[in-house]
Amino acid sequence: MKRLSVLHQFLDTVNEYNLLRKNYRILVGISGGADSVCLLDLLNIVTPRFNLELWAIHINHQLRPEAQRDETFVRKLVGSWGIPLKVVKVNTLAFGRRHKIGIEEAARQLRYYYYQRIAKKLKCDAVALGHTADDNLETVIYHLVRGSGRRGLGGIPFIRNIFIRPLLKITRRAVRDYLTARSIEWIEDESNQDTKFIRNLIRLQVVPVLEKINPSVRENVLRSCELLRTEDSFFDSLAERALKKIYLLSSRNQPTIDINRFNRYNLVLKRRIIKLLIPEIDANGVERVLDLISRKCAGSHHLKMGTVIRINENLMEIVNICRRSTGAD
Repeated sequence: MKRLSVLHQFLDTVNEYNLLRKNYRILVGISGGADSVCLLDLLNIVTPRFNLELWAIHINHQLRPEAQRDETFVRKLVGSWGIPLKVVKVNTLAFGRRHKIGIEEAARQLRYYYYQRIAKKLKCDAVALGHTADDNLETVIYHLVRGSGRRGLGGIPFIRNIFIRPLLKITRRAVRDYLTARSIEWIEDESNQDTKFIRNLIRLQVVPVLEKINPSVRENVLRSCELLRTEDSFFDSLAERALKKIYLLSSRNQPTIDINRFNRYNLVLKRRIIKLLIPEIDANGVERVLDLISRKCAGSHHLKMGTVIRINENLMEIVNICRRSTGAD
């Protein structure tokens, strides 16, 4: 794929999903890898067209000996383009141990936390991330293996809340060809070759087999994801309408639902209502809540992420006891 076609595809995606608007202030996540470097360069190119104000953010996870090298590279590159940069150092290992989660998940949670925190502080309109068509394919496979539902199989969204992903239709190979043609350097993360990490295993061993079956697997999966997300959005709208009919506030001013009314809905809507009430809950957590409701288990029940549900007669109350502390230095 030639350089101009990458730029055109980027702009087509921006226009199709209305990802950028005039005078937007954008926070761009940059690791120093090819995808995020490409994204920042493309946004820099279209800045005059949209009158954008760009900020960059680099999260130093302090997981590898090369982490400081990556930070230094990003500082130099972003500085050469005249873009202001925020750098956050986090103790990913300590955060993962504290919350009993793997390194990959700990790093992801910390990244998104600080993306949102810094974006709010800077009053940004959007946070741009460099996920590609390859990332989407790997994510779908990962969720498929985990037994995720429709939402997980819908892949990575082009836009969700404050996050935008303008590279989702562009392949990882096209990104590298683009940067090479532009004589722009990037950093290769050696840990991406370590198959003890699930996503690396998928990328290095599973995806090549799928490519042999169908070289267009990325494009086909992306198309399927878009169909699933469209249907997912429809079901969400039904769940939101249903929730309004059963939603109450307890005497403690906590979100509460009427269980009798809740039980009138079918299982699909019940699952989505719970997900709306407790956004951080996973699929197993949803099934646990459904089971507690069906068995009328009165009392307090602790879920993950510091959430407690209280079932009392015909009401279920949701209480956030605590939020996770972050691993910033």
